[in-house]
Amino acid sequence: MQAIEFVSKAHDGVVDLPREYQGWNGKSVRVILLEAVSETARRKAQFKAATISTRGYRFDRDAANER
Repeated sequence: MQAIEFVSKAHDGVVDLPREYQGWNGKSVRVILLEAVSETARRKAQFKAATISTRGYRFDRDAANER
């Protein structure tokens, strides 16, 4: 099985093949659709801000170093 990857826009239930892959017209193909997400958007989705209340917490450096 040969695999190719390209970015295209779907419209009316159709995904257009780029010009360099027009030879694939009429062939039986397996299609996997993945939404193209920018790297910045992907990073934002992975990391969410967290807040921790340290009020009343006493830090003990020796206890922390024992771990």
